Amino acid sequence: MSTKCRLLAVDLDGTLVNQGRIAEQDAQALHEACRAGLAVVLCTGRSWGETAPVWRQLALPQSHVPVICVGGAVVVDPHTGRSLYSRSFEHDLANELSGVLRGLGYPVMALVDAWREGFDYFMVGQFAERPLYQRFFGQQKARIRHVEQLDGLLSPRALRISIIEQPEPAQKILPELKAHFAGRIELHCINAPNYGVYILEAFSGGTTKLSALVYVGQAMRLGTGAMAAIGDDHNDISMLAGVARSAAPQDAPPDVLAAAKSIVPARGNAAVAAFVTQLLAEA
Repeated sequence: MSTKCRLLAVDLDGTLVNQGRIAEQDAQALHEACRAGLAVVLCTGRSWGETAPVWRQLALPQSHVPVICVGGAVVVDPHTGRSLYSRSFEHDLANELSGVLRGLGYPVMALVDAWREGFDYFMVGQFAERPLYQRFFGQQKARIRHVEQLDGLLSPRALRISIIEQPEPAQKILPELKAHFAGRIELHCINAPNYGVYILEAFSGGTTKLSALVYVGQAMRLGTGAMAAIGDDHNDISMLAGVARSAAPQDAPPDVLAAAKSIVPARGNAAVAAFVTQLLAEA
């Protein structure tokens, strides 16, 4: 069996992973997609450390395929955890953004390339009195280095700079940040259901899931016209709009639905399996 698309990018949280689990129907569908010749690329906002258990659980037959992590900031060889590609902030921009967020009263999380650096986050400011931060870090084994500021740190560079907040306050901050950093950063406010928090996250300009997919596709001699993608949140919009075939669950946010080329069942209702069925039917 063959399909028109040769690569399928699959978002994790909210799309493939719901309430911490993968539906058996979705896992079986991804195995079927691999057998049909689709390269299945996990494409997530998680770090590789957070993604590895999902990759191992799926045990896809095409295990050589790279994994896209940190919203497109890193592409990882899943067998070694080695970073094949990364996009980071220039120091001055990272310092400026961190200063603005600190000025708004937030502890700032600066994620780095753990494979290269041996730790996960610089933390600017304290979060002992921040329940949302405690919840986030309480559910993972992140290695944190506390610093007073990013200014003066020559290495390593940040892949993602983020804060944790409730949805409504985060949405109020977004316009201010977008105006201040117009064209210089990629900015999203996303739901992290695995942790029960919302994250306002920023990347250097041009860092998207789509840009990472283009990198992965080059090694496979595939362009976006041979790619499909499924996702459910704002950091998926670039790839949903930029590939040939895409889908979003029917309960995704309106701008995500607008970017997708088709709609599948709601999150937690075998949305991935439904999209794979569509793709394989187009053979």
